[in-house]
Amino acid sequence: MSTGQRLVSVSVALVVLLGVLVLGLRATGADVALGPDVSATPTATIAPSAEPSATASAAEPSPSEQTDDEVRAALEEIERQVIAIRGLPAADIGPAEIISREQLAVELQQLFDEQYPPEERERDNVTLRALGLLGPDEDVADLQLELLGDQVLGFYDDIEKRMVVVSDAGLDTEAKITYAHEYTHALQDAAFGLDSLATDEPGQDDRGLARTALIEGDATVTMVAWMLRHLSQQEIIEYFGDAEVPDTTGIPDWMVAQLAFPYDAGLNWTTILAGGDPTQPDFTEIDAAYDDPPDSTEQVIDIDKWEPREVPDEVEPLDLAAALGSGWEEVDATPVGQATISIILEHFGVASTEARTAADGWGGDRVVVAQGPDGEFAVAWTLTWDAATDASEFVAAYESVVETLDFPASVTELPDGRVLVAHASSEELLSSTVEAAS
Repeated sequence: MSTGQRLVSVSVALVVLLGVLVLGLRATGADVALGPDVSATPTATIAPSAEPSATASAAEPSPSEQTDDEVRAALEEIERQVIAIRGLPAADIGPAEIISREQLAVELQQLFDEQYPPEERERDNVTLRALGLLGPDEDVADLQLELLGDQVLGFYDDIEKRMVVVSDAGLDTEAKITYAHEYTHALQDAAFGLDSLATDEPGQDDRGLARTALIEGDATVTMVAWMLRHLSQQEIIEYFGDAEVPDTTGIPDWMVAQLAFPYDAGLNWTTILAGGDPTQPDFTEIDAAYDDPPDSTEQVIDIDKWEPREVPDEVEPLDLAAALGSGWEEVDATPVGQATISIILEHFGVASTEARTAADGWGGDRVVVAQGPDGEFAVAWTLTWDAATDASEFVAAYESVVETLDFPASVTELPDGRVLVAHASSEELLSSTVEAAS
């Protein structure tokens, strides 16, 4: 269901990366300004680099005038700087590629074709429509391509060991920042093996999203430290001042929010693990997290659920397809998790504060989606909660969701304290689903 996790690691653009960066820095206590009204006092809003970078020199040629050798030298300098900040050995990768946004569209289509085959796309479409997150004429792959095509700044391919920066202006400030982020992914991969985190394992959507937050939060902490050390104050101010927020019209808000989560919550969480100082992060606890990574987004959202570790409840699997009879097949079965529960509730009109409250106290869950003959569908989503009040808060929030859906649905507190959400393509199927899952 978390389709973005099937793609290679990407840096998403201004609507996510810049907004997250500013909010994250402010959360750590750093004083950040986006406009030209910079304080003239000795305590500047963003401190100038303690060791001015050659890449920020006033004599540096404009990006369009840089030769290939100059670009290569600048990228190698960023690599050395990132290695010094992150404290990991150099990654053995090929030279970085700078491609245009037009070339990116071709790259993304190829990545989708290779990593997101049609049968998986169709299963995700069935699941997302059955949850009410996509309309009958919306296609998850088309929406993902549109979203990523406008927002990807670069990516590291951990299969091909390939670094790509997207820029129509050569190695400008944005491209440098992107490279600092993406090269961190190369260091992570060389040191820990990103594939060992199994972020795209079927049936582990919530765990995969949490571990993606580790990867992206780590890279963003490193990127922030690199910016504060190696870009001039004026470069940062101009970068933020010139930033244009990409247009996400037509993209479901839940999709944008799920794409943002690893950067947003991931940055907040890893900043805490790194000691809270964005200029001098200590990566000891982050390094340790790769050996024992998070099992749920709850552990990322709430530091008290990370240390000491609160293990998610195991929800007993339900063979919904078998219960519904001949011609039915299971399409998806996975934990949804605290982060996505909040995102779903807010998508359906629950106020953000209420959505977060309703998702808080999550103990564990499993959603099962089945498809039957002639396009019939059924959803049985079982959730456990830390306390009865947590269950009641979720039920109250989800009752408002039920009212908005254009197919039969229900939410019920079960006698044993679990909560059951059921969706179906008919009232008769809804009753059968509730009976099978209760």
